[in-house]
Amino acid sequence: MSAAAASRPIGVFDSGVGGLTVVRALMERLPLEDIVYFGDTARVPYGVKSVATIEHFTAQITEFLLQRDVKMLIIACNTMAAVAAEVVHRLAAGIPVLDVIEAGARAAVAASPGRRIGVIGTPTTINSNAYARRMHELDPTVRVYSQACPLFVPLVEEGWLEHEVTRLTAQEYLRPVLAEEVDSLVLGCTHYPLLKPLLRDVAGLHVRLIDSALTTAEFAAERLQQAGLARTGGVADYRFVVSDVPLRFQTIGERFLGRSLGTVEKVDW
Repeated sequence: MSAAAASRPIGVFDSGVGGLTVVRALMERLPLEDIVYFGDTARVPYGVKSVATIEHFTAQITEFLLQRDVKMLIIACNTMAAVAAEVVHRLAAGIPVLDVIEAGARAAVAASPGRRIGVIGTPTTINSNAYARRMHELDPTVRVYSQACPLFVPLVEEGWLEHEVTRLTAQEYLRPVLAEEVDSLVLGCTHYPLLKPLLRDVAGLHVRLIDSALTTAEFAAERLQQAGLARTGGVADYRFVVSDVPLRFQTIGERFLGRSLGTVEKVDW
């Protein structure tokens, strides 16, 4: 591949701000790569919408990022990955497409010697069964125990990362999964990495937490190397595009990213 192809940005997208945890992991793992992030903040949450609507929105965002001449697309939203990944693959026309479910499923199967895996996520992601299905394709012997955790997203957005209410909620949600003596626990929502210290306390040190943001960044690094698309020099440029700028977007976004967002561009559909 030419240096010009390698210098193109990675496109990352999500239904809102959650995918910034994936961007943060990419910045740390691939510090030379340019990134364009799109968060569909005007139409979040996706979890309550029909599959047809999610597919339509996903196609719109994919086309927007393809116009930015991206070299790779990363679906940083578990809901989109669960129900609309095929749409992205079809439109991408040969550009590598990665998603958080694929990365998380691979990492969980590799990290679970006892073949017992827990998955926590939003109700839509859990009901789609996408993680369990992909893990069974990778290894038919694994046992997957899934648990929807609908209160985690609002608690994270409220900033209650170490709050007693969040701890009690986590204990309640994780009790049935931990009772199955799982080896690993997949954090199947991009908001959940912010709860990692608390979840580690609740789950115990013997349960390995699979952070889909970190595993996606690792997977992206592998794929870029394989495709000869890894950038080898220059200063990385980060662009953040949203469909609306809600009141608390900057605060929440910077908490997820772990640094300043700088200028945020708003797109009008």
